[in-house]
Amino acid sequence: MKLNDEIKKGNPFRVPEGYFDRLADRTMAAISKEESRNGIMEAQHEGVQPGTVQMKIRNEDKPAAAPTHAKMRIISMKPFLSLAAAILGFAIVTAVTVRLVTTDRSAEGYEPGASLYADLAFEELDAYMLENELFVAEPVTEALPEEKISSEAIIEYLMTEDIDLNDIYELL
Repeated sequence: MKLNDEIKKGNPFRVPEGYFDRLADRTMAAISKEESRNGIMEAQHEGVQPGTVQMKIRNEDKPAAAPTHAKMRIISMKPFLSLAAAILGFAIVTAVTVRLVTTDRSAEGYEPGASLYADLAFEELDAYMLENELFVAEPVTEALPEEKISSEAIIEYLMTEDIDLNDIYELL
């Protein structure tokens, strides 16, 4: 890397002599060359290419003020066909999967999708009837007699639970 004192004090960026004098001429020549090349390319694409849709203004349809050479627009159909194939493939795989999964679960005589409400109501009715059957089948008995627990056992239990003896006597 050069030190600052080694760099000359003048302008370090220089252009060749007469560069800007010929710049406009060279630019215009490059533009006309590019335009002529594009005209040749458009003339070569007059035929129909496979896999593309060509849209162009026909000579008989164009107005009188339109330019003499026809412009065309080429749209590649490959991305659209790829997208359509992907969607179709996904739909086929989904349909096959759904059919394989649902055929194993269907019971004999059962028509799937006939009435989802009827199926759910039937399940609720079964649960309701089962609860009623259990309630009716349970024998009605009188309340069991409570066991008498002595005060000494209660006090001993409360003492093991670290409750103050004065609090125990207040509660009893």
